[in-house]
Amino acid sequence: MLRANVGVSRKTSKDYNSRGFMLNLEGEINAALDDPEAVIERIKELYSVAEEALDRQVAEAEEIDRIASRDAEGPPRPPSNGHSNGHANGEPARNGHRESRPTDPEPATNKQVQFLQTLAKRRKLFGAKLEDFIEEIAGRRCSPYDLTKKEAGAVINALNPEASGDDRARR
Repeated sequence: MLRANVGVSRKTSKDYNSRGFMLNLEGEINAALDDPEAVIERIKELYSVAEEALDRQVAEAEEIDRIASRDAEGPPRPPSNGHSNGHANGEPARNGHRESRPTDPEPATNKQVQFLQTLAKRRKLFGAKLEDFIEEIAGRRCSPYDLTKKEAGAVINALNPEASGDDRARR
């Protein structure tokens, strides 16, 4: 019986900071040396498993970084001109009502993102598979961190069908 040790590593960089990831995997090869194709195939399988495990580790570290940066950013600030109605002089619009500027939809909360990721892990949805699922539900391909509150709610409901029963009807 042969034993193989495969190693994969990756370095990621952001804002002049880098982080290294490394994984070594050891496995047995149930093939004889006189069958080199079988040995090579098993080693490829070990590398594939190691790459997937490393991808998950890198994705998890990036998720933690994103949550930390969202917490550090805090809530959005009001416009810097001191007027919330979009008019520099603060006067009402022609119809007598102050116009409010159209605002971007609110981003998903950290609790929504964390819960979504917990549900996704239970269903073994990671990386590209999770983004595929989000695209199917939200109609656009993005990471959980780029969802709006409404989109995150829809994805959570899709991931957790037993809890998505309409409670509003019971109120």
